Amino acid sequence: MRAPDSLARLPLSAAPWLASGYLVSYLVAGSALFAVATAALLVGMVASQLTVTVPLLIVSVWVIRGCAQVERGRARLMDKPIPYAYQDVTEPGLPAHIKARCADPAIVRDCAYLILLFPLLLLLDLLALAVWLVPLAGLTLPLWYESVAASGGTAGRIGTVVPVDTLPGALVVAAVAAALLPVAARAVVSAAQLHLTVARAVLRPPADPLEQVKGVLARPGPLALVPSPTRTRTSTASTPDRESHESHTGRLG
Repeated sequence: MRAPDSLARLPLSAAPWLASGYLVSYLVAGSALFAVATAALLVGMVASQLTVTVPLLIVSVWVIRGCAQVERGRARLMDKPIPYAYQDVTEPGLPAHIKARCADPAIVRDCAYLILLFPLLLLLDLLALAVWLVPLAGLTLPLWYESVAASGGTAGRIGTVVPVDTLPGALVVAAVAAALLPVAARAVVSAAQLHLTVARAVLRPPADPLEQVKGVLARPGPLALVPSPTRTRTSTASTPDRESHESHTGRLG
């Protein structure tokens, strides 16, 4: 997702709406994934102490992986899905399978994102959505200000100055909301980008420290790309001792 550079054009673009969808979906999907992953982790911790429930431990790991895959796919709302890589089971037998699955650093990162970071990301999303939705509600106030008037009491005023239960007051609030809307749009887009950055940093495979070196070794060398020029040898007249000289070099041929 690419947001316009102009702050005034930002509310008219798709960026704040896509960002809002990404944040709202986390309120629902993130909460459900948090509950499922937490339950799977607790079951796995209990199952690891009991030999008869070892298969249940493997199931718990697969449940956590599935929850993380849902979150990686949800990144499509903003950008490309998040890549992933888990360790392969290279040795036969159930103990080797359990060791490969439970000791995989990717599973630890999945639990960190799904469980430990959930409260912080949820708070971030709620604050960003509140900043975005309040100006939107104020902008549309002239369409529903009569419902505020019907409520009566002090609900129809902002402070003690601006009455919002009348059309002039609703128009004033709408004008202020329109002025604040670009800032609110920037806030919700920035919050969604920050959320996605955290998700990518935790859920994607760790960077290979030798990736740049491997890339250099995989590419053909500069000598293979540039054909070596064929040096032409032009002999001069033989010297009395029967040696010839290359032209323009002075070297003996």
